[in-house]
Amino acid sequence: MVLAFVLAVFFKISVPIIAILIGMEILITAIAGYIKVKKITAVYSIGTQDNAQSYRTILITSEYYELIKAVFGLATSIVSVSLIFALFSREISTFVIQNIPIQSGLLKYFILVFVIFRLFDFIVRFVRYGWIKNLKISDDLAQVNQEYQLIGKRLELIKFIPGMSVILLIIYLIGIPFLIPLIFGGFMLLMVILSIIELKRIKNISFEDKKIDTSIVQHPISEYQDEQISSSVFGIMKTAAGLKDVFKPFGMSVLGSGKTYYPENTLLITNYRILLIQVPITGGNKIVGETDYVPQNFFFNRGELRQKGEELLKTNSLPQILKLATNDVLYNDIKTLTLKQTQIIIEKVSGEKLSYVFMDREYIDSLKQLFQLYLKERFIIV
Repeated sequence: MVLAFVLAVFFKISVPIIAILIGMEILITAIAGYIKVKKITAVYSIGTQDNAQSYRTILITSEYYELIKAVFGLATSIVSVSLIFALFSREISTFVIQNIPIQSGLLKYFILVFVIFRLFDFIVRFVRYGWIKNLKISDDLAQVNQEYQLIGKRLELIKFIPGMSVILLIIYLIGIPFLIPLIFGGFMLLMVILSIIELKRIKNISFEDKKIDTSIVQHPISEYQDEQISSSVFGIMKTAAGLKDVFKPFGMSVLGSGKTYYPENTLLITNYRILLIQVPITGGNKIVGETDYVPQNFFFNRGELRQKGEELLKTNSLPQILKLATNDVLYNDIKTLTLKQTQIIIEKVSGEKLSYVFMDREYIDSLKQLFQLYLKERFIIV
């Protein structure tokens, strides 16, 4: 309603035109909302923790509903533009001549550019769906997601070049001083170069090295005699334990490639301490494009994590497992440990706080028993 008021009062656009624009916008919003609900329902029905194939199915399903939304968006845009110019072409021409500093003859070219741009956007979405639908079937989540990221970045570049070229052409046609289009063109060229570099960096990332990144180990992990593992939680992720953590960087990425600083994905409970280890798994602590593999594996790949974690515990001694540890907390250093549903909050005697979450509720009972055994009254259940 505010937009309608502004268009009518300040720009003097006739009420019927505003009614068509607002009506179509409401229709698009309603359709988009319905499609979003259908998309969420469809994605939710797919298993998310088993393997890379279920993740691939989620990507294809999600993109399918985005394509449907794009079809309705394109159709309603064409209908609204056609109705307005079929019924109100004279009023629009008068408005443009009085309010916009361009020749009236150029109006049809701008309209043509708008229609072509929307059509091009739909074609890109259609191509995107086709490429994602043909993602290679693999059990390696990192490889599936790397290919998915490359598809997205390539299409972003394809959309960026013509889009910016049209804006550059418009700036030139409306008579802005030549220096401004020149600066804009230089910026556009720089963005294209950076996008190409980002594509190459993503493509060249290797996932063959399954060793942990020793640079993210919080402190030296000591060995203790007679230490034994009592239980394990496969599929944990570090979260902010307080306001201080909110402003602390959890990772860094530059031009499509980076790493997470807190990649621990498994919690081990021993008779001496809580061990936080990084079970070697696809993607590790890498950040590739828009994907941080630590939360990616936490949400979509816990099946593989559990399988490799159980195998690790069966085939390796504790000293070997300690090589995968990124942090540990001795029971003597714990002031309180709070179990809040599927969140573990540790407050150390030093004042430091740690927080981790897990998704599989089957671990709750064993955690309660062991924390009660080792921490006594310092263990709190919320």
